[in-house]
Amino acid sequence: MQQVFLILADGSEAVGGKIHILGGGVDHHQAPSFPTNLNVAIACSFLVAWQETDRPVDVQLRITDESGTEIIAIGIEAVVGRPAHARMGQDVRSQLAVRGPFPIPRAGGYLLAMRLDGVDQQPPFRFWVDQAAPPGPSN
Repeated sequence: MQQVFLILADGSEAVGGKIHILGGGVDHHQAPSFPTNLNVAIACSFLVAWQETDRPVDVQLRITDESGTEIIAIGIEAVVGRPAHARMGQDVRSQLAVRGPFPIPRAGGYLLAMRLDGVDQQPPFRFWVDQAAPPGPSN
């Protein structure tokens, strides 16, 4: 198994073998205060080898802070089947979308990472959440 992509987006939905991504790749967010809930979605895709299809795959999505402290862990059991149009020996693509919000305790840098059947995937998706500037004076 192998990660194809892993990103944060304003919105995402996986339907019918396709992934729809709105505002994908957003890596800088602002929050009015902390702790906060980051209202984003995780969009990801991975390939499963032909011989690994039709059985459960343990998908773990984790957000950690810069020091490696786990903020949230999401576990998904996915069964990737062989589509009728697949050719013998073909890797089969799976798409997942997970909607937030996700808790963010403080301003700083974070990593979103995927693990497939216990194997860490690369690369992680790095993002930052900063304190939003207070509104300026009205004229």
